[in-house]
Amino acid sequence: MYDLKPAGLFALDRVRGNALCMTRMERMLGALGKTVDDVEWITEGNLPEMVKRLACLWPPTEPPPGTPPGYTRPLVFTTMEIGAQRTNLAPLQARCGGQAGLLPAVFGQMTAVEDQHPHVRDRQNDCVCWPTMNFGTVMGCPHGCLYCGQGRAGKLLAIALNLEEYMEKVVGPVIETYPWNKVFRMILHGADLVTLEPEYGLFDVFTRKLAEYEGRYGYFHTASAHLDWVADLPRRDRLIGVWSVTCDAVARDFEPGAGRAADRFDAARKCGEWGVPVRYKFKPIIPVRNWREEYARSIEYALRRTSPESIGFCLYIWNSFEHMEQTLPVDLLDPVFVDAARKHADEMRGKRQSPFPHELRKEVYQFMIREVRRWNKDVLLYVSTETREMWDELAEELGQNPRAYVCGCGAAAVPGARLELSPGFRFSTYHPSPT
Repeated sequence: MYDLKPAGLFALDRVRGNALCMTRMERMLGALGKTVDDVEWITEGNLPEMVKRLACLWPPTEPPPGTPPGYTRPLVFTTMEIGAQRTNLAPLQARCGGQAGLLPAVFGQMTAVEDQHPHVRDRQNDCVCWPTMNFGTVMGCPHGCLYCGQGRAGKLLAIALNLEEYMEKVVGPVIETYPWNKVFRMILHGADLVTLEPEYGLFDVFTRKLAEYEGRYGYFHTASAHLDWVADLPRRDRLIGVWSVTCDAVARDFEPGAGRAADRFDAARKCGEWGVPVRYKFKPIIPVRNWREEYARSIEYALRRTSPESIGFCLYIWNSFEHMEQTLPVDLLDPVFVDAARKHADEMRGKRQSPFPHELRKEVYQFMIREVRRWNKDVLLYVSTETREMWDELAEELGQNPRAYVCGCGAAAVPGARLELSPGFRFSTYHPSPT
């Protein structure tokens, strides 16, 4: 696990009744130098008091010296509520008043699985991707990235401990229900799940479950270099590594808890040596001052040391100009991009690819493509969650067909930089849904 310094340790009292959950929690506490005696138990009786405390513990007024603020978020150990029979939170919310929004996390009422990027929705959003089934068992992240809602404002990390039950009641049935989905993502709720390994044990039980099915694989998707535990994973043959990568300036100034940019590439090199396929996403690309020099250095560093199966590009998107001004230190950005976002704010409002206009995004992608091709002529390239228009203009430079391209974390992107397509699942969301 990361060397977290949580402002508080809490557990929902129903954890006590599950021996596997207690063992998992004790193992994680041990990694933090704590024991069960350090945990405050949340019960129905003390719920309002505990939730009020959780709402006030973060952010800290003075984090420990040298500790990223996100590392101090309180931890709440809980169990995920699986199935239709969930706790009715309405009476409890009334008791908790203004802090009621924390209750779903405390009670493990998480999205167990999500159908990400269905054709109809992507058409509505003018977004090209692949439909994919996503899993997740944690809410929140210690990295504290400024462009991430959880990173900026998340009050806690809620950690579901009933992983064995989750594998049996959620992951297994989803694998059997969606035969077209060959590779599954562990990615929901804004969590970077590798930060809790190996003590959490999620990827151990996940890969073991995947190994029960022929030709099924799983992704970790991370901005971290904390991957040494992969070497000891018994079924790492079912794992694919996807790194969100960036340049030094962005890692330093916008991702305070994620570590250096170069460290992610070094971790990827080790994973590749252990037989885990390596894939990169420059996502989000943030146009800092001197962004060309910054990203050129990162690309050279990565491709001199590793041989990724694919590399994707996606600019900072999903935000209005006004939101960008409120959440990012815009004085660190390229003034050309800031001015363009301001000028086109009304035009880009409500668009998924906001705040930067098409031509500026295209300029960045073309630069990134050229830099990659300086060092690797063959690696598969793509733009991630971009528009049909962007694909139409860049497909030749990228060298892939937007209807069926190998990306970083798609449902059909099996190891070996290839697609394993099946009837009813032959096209990305560039192509209209079958009728």
